Amino acid sequence: MKCSNYDAAEVKRAVEEAISLIGGLNDVVKSGDRIGIKPNLTTNHSGEAGVTTHPAVVSALIDCFRKITSGKITIMEGAGGANTADAFKDQGWVELSKNKNCRLVDLNHPVPYPTFVVCRIPGGGLAFRELTFNRAFKDIDVFVSVAKLKVHELAGITLTVKNQFGSVPMDAYGNMERAKWQLHKDDPWRSMPCAINDINACNPINLAVVDGVIGLEGGAGLWNPAARAKNTGLIIIGKNAVAVDAVGTVLMGYDPEADYPDPPFEAAENHLRIARDLGLGPTDLKKIDIRLGKGIRKLSDAASPFSISYSRADIPAEFKLEKVSRLKP
Repeated sequence: MKCSNYDAAEVKRAVEEAISLIGGLNDVVKSGDRIGIKPNLTTNHSGEAGVTTHPAVVSALIDCFRKITSGKITIMEGAGGANTADAFKDQGWVELSKNKNCRLVDLNHPVPYPTFVVCRIPGGGLAFRELTFNRAFKDIDVFVSVAKLKVHELAGITLTVKNQFGSVPMDAYGNMERAKWQLHKDDPWRSMPCAINDINACNPINLAVVDGVIGLEGGAGLWNPAARAKNTGLIIIGKNAVAVDAVGTVLMGYDPEADYPDPPFEAAENHLRIARDLGLGPTDLKKIDIRLGKGIRKLSDAASPFSISYSRADIPAEFKLEKVSRLKP
């Protein structure tokens, strides 16, 4: 759906029309359901800078959810490049939570609960056998990933599936000097895409949303000197996160079925390919039901090439892609 700017009325129009195009939300949200919404607040930079999810997108989503459920809504994030509480405050999320009667939870710590919860990964996992989470995930019925339209210097792309890196706590998997480094291990070209899929296996996405009103090319954050905001004027919404991310990849000018060492996956395996092999969703656009909003005749009309400045690890010459057809026993 086209969305020209972050004006509240414009965003609400785009979100409501997009939800109408995918047949509404009654098959996703039921009366009384508790909802968890995870934006991408990887650093303390604004949505207008192209780095983080803009609160206006989540505000419009909440209004749509409130037509169906009066259940508790939690906005949850575990930032990797900033203090989450600062990002909540400085980017307008505290104000939004008060206006919409939602709670905010920093997933990097166990608060407001006394301890974390441990999830055994269905099927045994790829990079991990179990993962630690804030207990807020046990208090929700529907999980919504609201990502930003961005490339990533390691993962190639960072959309709704990769957005789940912020779902696991810094307290368990890293520190501010090396954010969530345990998810990258010593072989990020392999372990990172596997860890992404392990997190999604534990915590499936029920609704996938991409804020592409202003995206980011060059890299995933302003720590990359090549990163710069890119006006794309789009919002993507769908009921399968892998399909949504495949469409988002095309809109950034790349093939979602490409894989290492081809762009955009020059520094790691394609985590979407792994998700597809696990049966989590399609990456072939011919297998995706794509509904185009007003003013978009075909998907290529809305595409805009995104550049990437890669952060290459020392990938061994003998490294080969490993087909994944199921989670390891």
